Amino acid sequence: MSLLFLTMLTFVARSQNFEGKMVSRITIKSKIPGLPDERLSNMLGLSQDYFIKGGKYKSLSNGQMITMQIYDPTTNKLYNKRPNSDTLYWMDAGENEDEVTSYEIKKNAETILGNLCDALILTTKTGTTIYYYSSKYRLDKAKFANHNFGNWSFLAAKAGALPLKSVIENKQFRLEMTATEITPMALTDAMFAIPSNAPVKMGM
Repeated sequence: MSLLFLTMLTFVARSQNFEGKMVSRITIKSKIPGLPDERLSNMLGLSQDYFIKGGKYKSLSNGQMITMQIYDPTTNKLYNKRPNSDTLYWMDAGENEDEVTSYEIKKNAETILGNLCDALILTTKTGTTIYYYSSKYRLDKAKFANHNFGNWSFLAAKAGALPLKSVIENKQFRLEMTATEITPMALTDAMFAIPSNAPVKMGM
């Protein structure tokens, strides 16, 4: 096998966007008087299973507020499912009330699952968010260009990769979400489909 062919294979592998599953653990420290860490953790969840294919993603959580979230890039809508309800509540992913006011990138900030990650540090109107990412797990920047909610479009533009760890800190809490498992796999479009028989309403 020629060196040129091997080089081409390596380039193609690196240029592909990540498709597969990521499992993360979540730790939360409450800053709200009278709201203990345990209660807030139960509300937001302690784990997340995240699936991504192209511009579509789906997350499953064990929290008491939202158990499933699906992003549809064709409509730029986020669909949220609450526990004990078949209704899906959608919101416009183009909206963002917590805009970035400044940012910096710190190289070789942390190693996660054997991957040396850079850190994208965002200062926003309400606090700070740090995304730790490796170029090994690329995002399709164009597919997320209008996903402003959570500053996802900013992450895609500046980092171009799926975060393996996220740290969000504001006046209410400090949340860390860290990948414990990441598995490349082929996913079907059906996994990200909005159930046709589910009631759909606008709102969180």
